[in-house]
Amino acid sequence: MFEIELDFLTAGRLMSANSDDFQEFREKMNEIILSKDDLNIKRFFNLDTRIYSDNKLSSELKEMLGLVSSLVLRCDDCISYHIIQCKKEGWTNEEILEAMSVGLIVGGSIVIPHLRRAVNLLEEFDQNEVKEKTGNYKIYTDGACSGNPGPGGYAAVIILDGKEEKIAGAAENTTNNRMELKAVIEALKSIPKGSSIELYSDSTYVLNGLSKWVKSWKSKGWKTAANKEVANKDLWTELDSLVSDFKIDYFKVEGHSGDYYNEVADSLAKEAIKKEKHSD
Repeated sequence: MFEIELDFLTAGRLMSANSDDFQEFREKMNEIILSKDDLNIKRFFNLDTRIYSDNKLSSELKEMLGLVSSLVLRCDDCISYHIIQCKKEGWTNEEILEAMSVGLIVGGSIVIPHLRRAVNLLEEFDQNEVKEKTGNYKIYTDGACSGNPGPGGYAAVIILDGKEEKIAGAAENTTNNRMELKAVIEALKSIPKGSSIELYSDSTYVLNGLSKWVKSWKSKGWKTAANKEVANKDLWTELDSLVSDFKIDYFKVEGHSGDYYNEVADSLAKEAIKKEKHSD
């Protein structure tokens, strides 16, 4: 079996690289294979290329078979290659680990050292991915309701390094306060844990709840000062669990005052209500 000088650390960096970097790596790998003065290797390479480009099996199934075969053959370079390709094609870790388990079943205990290195590579990729995404975020959230209670919508604009991501959703029968809370919840779910966040909202209910009221509610078993159950307790408890994973600073924005991102969030939330009504 030929060997290509690619360590797992290099492979981990390639897994986090853009598609052009990966394609360059793949082409270089092909050049090394074909430079071997071995007719059998060249025949195998040509067969491998045709199998991947033609025939009936899906590319996903072919990658799974390639990863399993690489483990059985104990070719670390090939294992790295197929893990990278699986991640590029959107495989989940659970799917990759399941393919590795099949390789272990087929190859037996002799595969274990190579399997351990493959798992380390997968973990390294995840760590690099989190580091790349963790940062200083700005979030603008808003909620809206037609009727209060009635059809509602929520939205958030998430900003990192000048790049914007917009999220929005709706509920059939809800309130404005629930939509304000839902906007923050869904925004936080899309951000890597450990990030720093500036949260901008025009909802005094949300901002005071997070910065002042929640601590008191929790100490009283989610009861208000009047010993009544906190309204929207389900959303408050979910939000309280989420915020513990971040460093958050809260900022009040005056609604409909011309703040650009607040207006964008407001428009997205109202548009979500329209879509909800039309879906009925």
